[in-house]
Amino acid sequence: MSPALGLYFNWGPMSIATGPITPLIYMLALLISLPTAISYAMVSKEIPAAGQAYTWLWHAFRPGYGLWTGAILVLYYVSGLWIVNMFFAVFFGEFLRYFGVPASPIGGAIGMLIMAAITAIVVYRDIQFTARVALGFMIFETGVVSALALTIVFVQGSHGKLSFAPFSFPSATAGFNGISTAVIFGILSFIGYDYACVVAEETKTPRRLIPIAVILAAVTVGVFWMLGSYAYSESIPLSQLPGFISSGFTPITPIAKIYWGPGNILITITGLTASLGIYVAIVPATARILFAMGRDRSLPQSLGKLNARYQVPFNALTVVLIGGFVGALVMAILQQSYFNAYVWFGEISVFFALVTYIAVNLASISFYRRFRPQKFNVVWNLIVPIVGIGIDLYILWQSFFVALTSSGFALGQSVVLFAVVWCLIAVFYVAALRLWVPHLFQAQSYVLPETVE
Repeated sequence: MSPALGLYFNWGPMSIATGPITPLIYMLALLISLPTAISYAMVSKEIPAAGQAYTWLWHAFRPGYGLWTGAILVLYYVSGLWIVNMFFAVFFGEFLRYFGVPASPIGGAIGMLIMAAITAIVVYRDIQFTARVALGFMIFETGVVSALALTIVFVQGSHGKLSFAPFSFPSATAGFNGISTAVIFGILSFIGYDYACVVAEETKTPRRLIPIAVILAAVTVGVFWMLGSYAYSESIPLSQLPGFISSGFTPITPIAKIYWGPGNILITITGLTASLGIYVAIVPATARILFAMGRDRSLPQSLGKLNARYQVPFNALTVVLIGGFVGALVMAILQQSYFNAYVWFGEISVFFALVTYIAVNLASISFYRRFRPQKFNVVWNLIVPIVGIGIDLYILWQSFFVALTSSGFALGQSVVLFAVVWCLIAVFYVAALRLWVPHLFQAQSYVLPETVE
């Protein structure tokens, strides 16, 4: 959930899918995300655990439910790694072209290796250092994105070319199916507000701050994207977007060249720093999921070990860094385009995010009923989760099993097929653990002391 990347990459596909109404798409995505964000806040303050939804479902229901959710959660976070690799590869290619170096797949791969190396230097240290680095990158990127948006509004406004079409649903160009497809990328922009729940155990964040961090992150960045996307929607005729994307650029870079001239290099630089900043955040978050599962022995125990000096999961971090690079490179080769690979990974990430969100909403209901009956609130622990489940199920059906299944194989049907197959693999994974590690189903997933009665 990067302020810059949520616009740089998602605004273009959203605009192509549904026209100028991207501010409304971001608003819909925020409203879709809020019930689940509230459930994350409610559960995480009672069970701060590195395993997040995996641990919560284990305790709220039974180990088998948690283990299945763990397999889904891993793909949700790993697909996020692959997405950020695509971010960096595209912007690294733009950076090289700025200095006259022809674009090539090899250049993108070199860029991903550079990002992995820099990230390794940062994340093998303690989590507080990692957080400071990520925050510094975020402040820089937010300033540049805001400056470009203000420039567009000033220039277009001075020529009388601003309109309210982006805030009108009738301005949508592809009807309900287009909106359904665009919402996938809107939701993708919001993915990441749950990372605070994963690192809460390691940072020893006070419980009262976890809900505030989750909700504030979602709302603040949502409003930022609504305002920013309005400016970008008014910047050029949207018919030019497919040409920008097919040329290997994110559409924001050519737009910045129109308004800033050579200063558009700032967009490329912020794209690189934003990618690096979010990678520095998502790598330890993903590693913490593997660490939690390794600690419980639902994955190899070696993943559940901490480095003696820095108290970070060294083995899990190494697996994540290697897997992030290799998986991203393979899909980029298959799709023959880093941007197309990004779209594929983005759709996969949203699918598994929605499944995880349904699980978290269920955990909020069950955990408070079973373990915190004195704190159970009909609104926050029943109505809100049910609304979240209903929304997530509807989006899963409409955006994936309706819209994507009719969108061709490469960027549509293959996504749904892979997602369904992985869900079935998760079932076999739980069955195999029950057969080979039966004592696991009588154990408890680790949480901080005095969190579950």
